[in-house]
Amino acid sequence: MTSTLGMVLASAVALLVNLGVLVSFIAVILTVVRRQRPDAVPLLVGAMIAELLLTGASYAVSMVLPRFAIAGGGMSDYAMMQAINTLIFSLAHAAARGLLLWGIVRLARPPEPLLQ
Repeated sequence: MTSTLGMVLASAVALLVNLGVLVSFIAVILTVVRRQRPDAVPLLVGAMIAELLLTGASYAVSMVLPRFAIAGGGMSDYAMMQAINTLIFSLAHAAARGLLLWGIVRLARPPEPLLQ
């Protein structure tokens, strides 16, 4: 029982740290980057919000997955469900990080002139 409690506590702390970092990125983008390069903000904020939502969804799915596996067929089903879950969320996180890279590339380029 103690090891299960330790795992849950460690997982919750890791989630809170991860969410804190993502919220910090969003705050910096909305304050510092927006003043200098407002054209890059939508991509960067979109990428960070996608990461935030994916992180929360991934955590929620990992909490619910064992219950489905127990109701289904046991550990072999759980292993397969976990593998599929990992693959899906890895691809989704890669897509969100692709948006982040696109925003960083936009930051590296000179700002586009405003149309008048």
